[in-house]
Amino acid sequence: MSRKQKLSLAIAIGLNLLLFNFVQAEVITLDLDKARELALLNNPTIKIAREGIAKAQAKVHEAGSNFLPSLTGFTSLQHAWQIQTTLMPNFIKDMMGPAAPPGMPDYVRISFGVDNTLAYGLNFSQPLYLGGTVRAGYAISKRGLEIARSQYKATEQKVLSDVVSSFYGILFARSAVKVMEEALASSQHNLEQVKSFYNVGKSSKFDVLRAEVQVANYQPMVVSARNNLRLAEEQLRNLLGLSDDKQIDVQGELVYIPCTLLKNSIEELTQYALLNRPEVQILQKQKEMAHYQIGLARAGYKPSLIFGTSYQYQGQRTDFKFTSDDFRKGFNSSISLSIPLMSGFSTAAKVQQAKIAVRENDFQYEALVNGIRLEVKAAYLKVQEVDQNVITQTKTVEQAAEAVRLAELMYAEGGSTQLDVLNAHLALNQARMNYQQSLYQYHLAITNLKKAINQL
Repeated sequence: MSRKQKLSLAIAIGLNLLLFNFVQAEVITLDLDKARELALLNNPTIKIAREGIAKAQAKVHEAGSNFLPSLTGFTSLQHAWQIQTTLMPNFIKDMMGPAAPPGMPDYVRISFGVDNTLAYGLNFSQPLYLGGTVRAGYAISKRGLEIARSQYKATEQKVLSDVVSSFYGILFARSAVKVMEEALASSQHNLEQVKSFYNVGKSSKFDVLRAEVQVANYQPMVVSARNNLRLAEEQLRNLLGLSDDKQIDVQGELVYIPCTLLKNSIEELTQYALLNRPEVQILQKQKEMAHYQIGLARAGYKPSLIFGTSYQYQGQRTDFKFTSDDFRKGFNSSISLSIPLMSGFSTAAKVQQAKIAVRENDFQYEALVNGIRLEVKAAYLKVQEVDQNVITQTKTVEQAAEAVRLAELMYAEGGSTQLDVLNAHLALNQARMNYQQSLYQYHLAITNLKKAINQL
C-alpha cells in the first residue's frame, strides 16, 4: 500500500469515527426548568456542597459520642531484660539478735517480679462532668451542620444564577446568529438588486463594489456569531455537569415578560432578602458558635470528674509457657477528680479570643446587611432601567425597518443613492442587535434581582 493510500485510509477511518461519535451522542432537549434540574443534580460545585453537609453531620455524631461511655479491650506482654532489685534492711538479722551469725549483712538486695508478664482485660470510662466542654462541643457541631446546609443553599443560588445567565446567553447568541444571517441575506439581496440596476444602467460600478464589500464584511461576522453560540452551549453543558458524549438542544427565545418583582418596593424586597439569604443565616449561626466558644474556653477554669472501671487478668512466668493457672483476676473502679489550679493564663487568653470573635461577627453581620441592601437596590434599579430600554428598542426596530423599506423604494425610483440603502440596512441591523442585547440584559437583571433576594 502506497503512502497516499495509507493517508486516504486513515482519513476515511477518522471521518467514520467522527460520524459514529456524532450519531451516538445523546441530545438532551433543554428548557430553563430542565437546565435548573440537571444543574442541581450534576453540577460538581453542588456535589461538593452536598458532601459538606454529610461531613458536618458526621461531626455532630462524633461530638454526640462524647456523652457516651467508652469501653476498650487491651492486652500487653512485658519482658524484663533485667529485673530491678531493691535494697532493704535485713529483718532476719534483727529477729535473730545476738544469735545472728557473724558477718550477716545489715541490708539485703531483693528482686521483685519475673521475666514475663502477660495481661488482658477491659477498661470502662464514663465522663461525669468536664466543665461543660462536651455540651458546648455538641452545640457547636450542631451549628456547624446548620451552616453547612446554609452554605449549600448559597451554592445552589450561585450555580442557578450561572445556569440561568448561561441559558439566556445561548438564546442571545442564537438571536445574534439570526440577526447576522438576516443581515448577510439582506446584503446579498441588495447586491443582486444593485447588479440588476447596473446591467440596465441605473447603477454605477462603484455601487456594485460597495455592495460586494458589504457582503464580504458580514460573512466573518456570521462565522463569529456561530462560534459564540457554540462556546455558550459548551459553557452551559459544563455547568450542568454533562459528559462529552451528551449534546444539548436549548429551547426558547428571548422575549419580553413584565417583571412582577417590580410591583414590590425596594424596602419590601430588602426585608425579604434579609430573612431568606443564606449568608445572613450563616453569620447568625456563627455568632451562636462564637458564644459557645466562650463557654468552651471557660471550661478551662472548671474541674472534671470521670468514673472508670478496669477488669483484667494478669499472669507471670519466667518463660512464655502461660497456662490458665498462671492468671489472676483484678477488678477495680475509681472516680477521678481534676481541678485546674494554674495554666499560665492560657485559659484567660482563650476566653478573650472567643469574646473578640463575637465582636468580629457583629461587625461582619453589619457589613453583610449593608451589602445586601445595596445589592438589592442596585439590582432593582437595573431591572427598571433595562425594562425601559426594551420598550425603547422595540420602537427603534420598527422605525429602522420602515426606514429600510422607504430607502429601497426611493432607490428603485431613483430618488436616493445606494449609500442611503446601505446605511438604512446598517441601522436596522444595529437596532435588531440592540434590541436583542436589551432583552438579554433585561433577563440578566431579573436573574440578579432574584439572586439578591434568594428566589432563584
